[in-house]
Amino acid sequence: MSDILNLSSQIIDSGIANEPTNRVTNQLSELSDDLAIVESFSHVVVWNTGEGLVCFDTSSAGSAPSIINAISEWSTAPFHSLVYTHGHVDHVGGSGAFIAHTTERGYAAPQVIGHHNVAQRFDRYRYTNNWNVAINRRQFGGIRAELGYGLVSRDGSPSQIEYFLPQDCVRPNIEVDDFSEMTFGDTRV
Repeated sequence: MSDILNLSSQIIDSGIANEPTNRVTNQLSELSDDLAIVESFSHVVVWNTGEGLVCFDTSSAGSAPSIINAISEWSTAPFHSLVYTHGHVDHVGGSGAFIAHTTERGYAAPQVIGHHNVAQRFDRYRYTNNWNVAINRRQFGGIRAELGYGLVSRDGSPSQIEYFLPQDCVRPNIEVDDFSEMTFGDTRV
C-alpha cells in the first residue's frame, strides 16, 4: 500500500510536492477502518458502510479491473452503491466492471447515484462519440488503453478505440440535485 496520508501531510506542511501528486498506482490506501482510496486515473474512494461498499467514482474502463482487485483484497463486502461525483468518462467509465463484479458473485447490482446532469452528459458523449475519440487522440497523443486511461475498443485493442464512453457504462438509477441527502448504513450524508 502506498502511504498517501504521509505524502498529503508532507505537501500540506511544506508546500512542496517533490513527487507526482496524482499518482496512477491502482493501489489501495486505508484512510481509516472503513474508508480507503485507490489512486488511479481517476481515484476511487471506498467506504464500507456495513450494508456494503459505497464507491465514489469508478475510474476508467481500463483501470477498473485493477481497482476492483485492490478493493477486493481490502474487503469482501459487495458493492452497494456507486456514487458519481460528476460525469467525466474517467470518473464513470469503470462502472460496467463494478456492476459485473458484483452480479457475477450473486449479489444484486449496486445502485448508481449521480447528479441529474450526468445522464445528459452520457447522451452528449454518445452523440459526439467520433469527435471525442478524435480530439482525445490529438490532445493526448493517443489514448493508451493498456495503461488504463480510459478509452477501450470493442475488441480490447488499444489502437482501435471506438467508444469514448464505454458501452457498459451505467447511467444513474438514482438522480440527485445539487443539495441532496442520502443514507448509507447509519450515516446520513
